[in-house]
Amino acid sequence: MGHQVDRCGLAGAGTSDTAAALARAIGHLPAKQLSDAPVLIVQERELLARCEAALENLRIAYWAAGKALQVVRDGKLYRATHGTFEEYCHELWDITPQYANQLIKTWRIAERLFDSVRTDSNGLETVVSKRLGIAQARELVSLTEKHGVDAAALLYVALIRVKRLGVTSAMVRGAVQALPPEAVGEKSATEDAVLAYLAGVDGNVPLSVTKDPYQGLARVAKKLSPDAVQAAMALNPDGTRLMVRKLIEALSVSAGIEVEIKSSAEPVTV
Repeated sequence: MGHQVDRCGLAGAGTSDTAAALARAIGHLPAKQLSDAPVLIVQERELLARCEAALENLRIAYWAAGKALQVVRDGKLYRATHGTFEEYCHELWDITPQYANQLIKTWRIAERLFDSVRTDSNGLETVVSKRLGIAQARELVSLTEKHGVDAAALLYVALIRVKRLGVTSAMVRGAVQALPPEAVGEKSATEDAVLAYLAGVDGNVPLSVTKDPYQGLARVAKKLSPDAVQAAMALNPDGTRLMVRKLIEALSVSAGIEVEIKSSAEPVTV
């Protein structure tokens, strides 16, 4: 049975000061649109900045929540008021143990990623703050559990270097599934695998993201060995055939090579 928590008079404990400050900073809602100009006026830009600050705080709030929940759980800090961690989550925060576990599993991914791009000069920290919500972090959990948080960070950074704000949860999931075992945890190999995956998804991957586009293409081609394709076929035959077809079509157009694809079951004639 749970009990009311005594906050011991700690300043700010148990309050929502940060969220409240962000909400109050937005101010009173304007009665109507402030301007019809295609470019935002000064007041609109300031209002948009305050609104987006609140939204960004929401996007990454799971990082702090998950970290806090793990500290409470592992240190059994709930024991003075609740019999179990599950009771603590349900009675005090009205969240299920499943959701608490989800938050715990994702916070370390967020922290590692923000640390890895903090000094980046290409604006990747901004991209991470705008894209790495809990939905995308969840897609990295399986990779983290098998190979560690650094392997997950390498994959996600490789994705955002290419797709920037275009990264989606589905894209993260696909990149994780397509990552060859031998590439896990290896920066160059992970980047090559991501390029190969994205080329198969949309055929619009800028090889200029590598220092040497030719060498980048050569590394991607090396990874697309018959063994790799056969392994992918064993896991997802229809998806692999579609990916290979799109890749052949995209590369043939770019290289000026005429290709005739007779059928998904027949060999490709060049």
